[in-house]
Amino acid sequence: MDVAIAYSPEDLHSVAERDELEDIATVGAEQNVQRSCWDVSITERMVSQLWDICPLVSRQLPIELWEHIIDFFADDDYGDRDDYDMRQLGQVCRGWYARCRFHHYERLYMWYMDRREVYRLINSLVEHPDRCSAIKTVWIGIEDQSIGPFGSFAVRMVQKLPRVEFLRLWCWNWESGQLHAQAFLHITLTFGSVTRLQLFEVIFPSAVVFGRLMRALPRLSFLECIGVQFKHGCHVTGAVRVPGTLRLDAADLDHSDDVFDFLASIGAHIRHLTCYGTDWKKLPELFAVTAESLLSLQVGYSSDAPSIDLTPTVNLRVLVLDGYLKDIPQAAGFLSRTSLPNLVELTIKSWATLFKDGTLDIVQDELNSIDNDSFAQMDRVLSSRQFPALRKVTFLFHCDLERSDVLNVISEGTWRTLLSSRLPALDASGRLLTPVMVEIYQL
Repeated sequence: MDVAIAYSPEDLHSVAERDELEDIATVGAEQNVQRSCWDVSITERMVSQLWDICPLVSRQLPIELWEHIIDFFADDDYGDRDDYDMRQLGQVCRGWYARCRFHHYERLYMWYMDRREVYRLINSLVEHPDRCSAIKTVWIGIEDQSIGPFGSFAVRMVQKLPRVEFLRLWCWNWESGQLHAQAFLHITLTFGSVTRLQLFEVIFPSAVVFGRLMRALPRLSFLECIGVQFKHGCHVTGAVRVPGTLRLDAADLDHSDDVFDFLASIGAHIRHLTCYGTDWKKLPELFAVTAESLLSLQVGYSSDAPSIDLTPTVNLRVLVLDGYLKDIPQAAGFLSRTSLPNLVELTIKSWATLFKDGTLDIVQDELNSIDNDSFAQMDRVLSSRQFPALRKVTFLFHCDLERSDVLNVISEGTWRTLLSSRLPALDASGRLLTPVMVEIYQL
């Protein structure tokens, strides 16, 4: 039986509790609270929709289920309003408050802070060591300001953040001489437990400085770089010394060619590599040093990408080629020149060329514009001795559109029908998978 539950003030935690929830992480970021919950962020939009419905359903569903939903929002790594979301959701009811408070205290945000605000934050943290021990993510965004406050934070917080695993540095223009000579030692003593580093739109003065940052994080295993550059390029042969060999479980490089060069020049070992916006001519250089360690590769490609040979990556088990639907001939040619004895899974992600349109007519027109020889070549190659261990081939159709257009997207069954007639041998082998993925965006 559906029972409407009134939104009672008793469900809200006290004013004192709300003040406590907003205490530390909002220093220097008060503007976040003022933003409309109907802004452009998809996450915020969904949070607001939850806010609207939760007075009616929050007591009709198990709290464990709501906790999973809250965890989902909290894990939105690329959303820039995680803290805002947690504070908003935490005001819904007592059951939600505890979970939101838990996630809130795991994250420390430093946005556009000057030195005075940084020291105010440091003093607050020093007075509450229990909060320091709860922090697992530190997110520092400077946007062309001096990185001196970051150095000050590292000096004052030495050995006070024992559980930090994720360090996110956003919008930095790192100038030489802005940090003390011992800054990297302080970074090690403060962030030595970090296993994951995310750099977004960071400009380093040189590859040497970037290398020293890598060396200052001895437990680093996951490196993400989006738009990372070195002012003087990457000319570091013999100049950067990383103790032993830099071993990364995963590296995600997006429009960060200088980092690509850096990893190749120091002979980094990488198990799982994702790269987009990279000059394909650089790929063989990195493959030459990661050939034995590389287990999975995801790469964005296009019709003008040059020919490369993945055969040296003898231990590669998972390969993802991400391009437009019209670029399938390029993928076919790419695979025909490759022999991978240990490859188990292959995924070809295909975006509709019109990007926002996944209707049957559009997809059929795209496929019909592709030479049938390309599909025949791919069908033959994927059933040949070049890939003896191949067990699963996924053709993923991907489109990004508004919510009102979702019902017009082709179904998974239709997508399979369109492909199976073009890849008969692969289809008959039972290895062909044809999922359809739709991402909804809001204006």
